[in-house]
Formats: sequence, C-alpha cells, structure tokens
Amino acid sequence: MRPTPAQLERVAETLVKRLVAAGVVELDVPEPTVQQKFAALLAANFAEEAEIERLARVEAQKLVRQGAPGIRREDLDLRRVEQLVKQRIAKERGFAL
Repeated sequence: MRPTPAQLERVAETLVKRLVAAGVVELDVPEPTVQQKFAALLAANFAEEAEIERLARVEAQKLVRQGAPGIRREDLDLRRVEQLVKQRIAKERGFAL
C-alpha cells in the first residue's frame, strides 16, 4: 500500500524539522520549500518502486508460462520468480529495494 501525499508531506516535514533541530543541515531556503522537495522525492521513489513491481510481475508471469528447461511448470513458484526479476530490474536501474 502506497502512502498518501499527506503522509509523505508529514514525513518530509518531520525529517526536515529534525535535521534542522539537530544542526545536521543549515537551510538557505525556507523549510516549506525543502519539505516539498523531500515529499516529491519520496513520491517519485514510491512510483518507481511500483513500476518495478509491475514490470517484475509481468515478466515473471511470462517466464512461468514459458517454463524452464528441466523444471515442471507447476514446480515454478511465481512469487519467487517475481522477486528475482524485481531484484534484477532494480539492480539494472540502480534502485535500492
């Protein structure tokens, strides 16, 4: 389940406030601007992960339908194949899961 935009905004707000309060960062722009950027980055990250999952699901279904040499089709675990494909796609894109 993907987080809502409101949840992402709250996470971004909390993160920025804590970083500023801890003295980890010093902002040159207003906090709300940084919060919006963080929320946008989080949203983009979740969208990319969803796209990777969609591609992995489609490719895994195709691989299971085709079968593998020496393995009976009913012995192939769709979920496991999907997970392996997802890891491969994420690695190719430089995306950390």
